[in-house]
Amino acid sequence: MALVVGLVFWIMPSPSHMTNGHLGLLMLAMIVVAIMLGFPTAFTLMGLGTMFAWFAYNSVNPALAVQQTLDLMVQRAYWVMNNDVLISVPLFVFMGYFGRTLQPDR
Repeated sequence: MALVVGLVFWIMPSPSHMTNGHLGLLMLAMIVVAIMLGFPTAFTLMGLGTMFAWFAYNSVNPALAVQQTLDLMVQRAYWVMNNDVLISVPLFVFMGYFGRTLQPDR
């Protein structure tokens, strides 16, 4: 892992010369390192996505970076809640729990 981190920092240009492609490679390297360190995949993807969204917005307008990142998170959460297929997941869990409580113990 130290080799991956060292190679990434050796290849990457200075922050003032980074492009979107460089940020994508940096994010990929950080995902690999974080998962190899034992962090759960879901939290790794969520945290790095939020962090790199803030970096992207911070490079354009530092005064609005936090607000735009949080707005993006709210929009994404609303999209997930509005998805008709994902509505069935909590309903199936509730149905399984409710069906289990109605069955008598044998």
